[in-house]
Amino acid sequence: MSDGAQPIAVTTEAGFFNDDGLALLLVATLALLWWVEMRRPFLRPGLRALKNSYLTNLETFLFNDITLSVLSIPTLMFVAQQLSGYGLLSQMPDGPFKYGLTFVLLDLALYGWHYLTHHVDALWVFHRVHHSDRVFNVTTGLRFHFGELFLEVLVRVAFIGLIGVSAPVVLVSQTVISIFVLFHHTNIRFRGEDLLSRLFIVPRLHRLHHSVLRSEHDSNYGAVFSLWDRLFGTLQDKEPTAIGLAGVDEQHFVDLLRYGLPDVFQTGGYRGLARSLGKTVRSGTYLRPQRS
Repeated sequence: MSDGAQPIAVTTEAGFFNDDGLALLLVATLALLWWVEMRRPFLRPGLRALKNSYLTNLETFLFNDITLSVLSIPTLMFVAQQLSGYGLLSQMPDGPFKYGLTFVLLDLALYGWHYLTHHVDALWVFHRVHHSDRVFNVTTGLRFHFGELFLEVLVRVAFIGLIGVSAPVVLVSQTVISIFVLFHHTNIRFRGEDLLSRLFIVPRLHRLHHSVLRSEHDSNYGAVFSLWDRLFGTLQDKEPTAIGLAGVDEQHFVDLLRYGLPDVFQTGGYRGLARSLGKTVRSGTYLRPQRS
């Protein structure tokens, strides 16, 4: 970054909080939570289904990492960095209060984005890939279609421009949020979870979000704080009827890609592409979340 006096905790060029350090932190968190859920699982799926879920989700994660690199995500973040001096918080002095406020606002923005992925058919087409896992476990937090992840990057870019904070601050905030996402996908139940759920999204709350019933999985959208669900009336607190999506069987990596974009690659020129895109969006409507 050009500002040599910028605090080390929010740069991406020095110290632990660089791209490699943050990636290492995520991998270590994933390994730790996997070890915990293997020792004391709350739900007990079949071993074959669990192995398939682990393998499929890790393959999807690696594919997404490569694909998003090819799509020049760093370029998008660079563009966002150029906009960081014009947003709502751009004139606020750097420091813990500004970084904490950025974290809270980013969590609110991702709550809104998550809500939209359940209520806009063109977004649900991608997001249903995440919900198609029939085994709730920590690697489910890695199971996303690359189309959804690309759109989410655009959301973060817009957030940087609107709020007026640097891309590294958002990167660190996003990493912390990702750790919470891995945590609330972990297949565990622990003492004190009820108390913790008053402030944070815990595994018990997020399990319901992966219910096979639309009336149950249209709830608990938060990534970190349960405050947003309480505030906007989307919080439910009970165990799910079952995990997954109705009518969707166990899937492998290639199945997930097809499930997210089932008909886009058919031939027929631009008109054929337009028809197939329309069909793809309509294919998500049979799982359209119930309107309240």
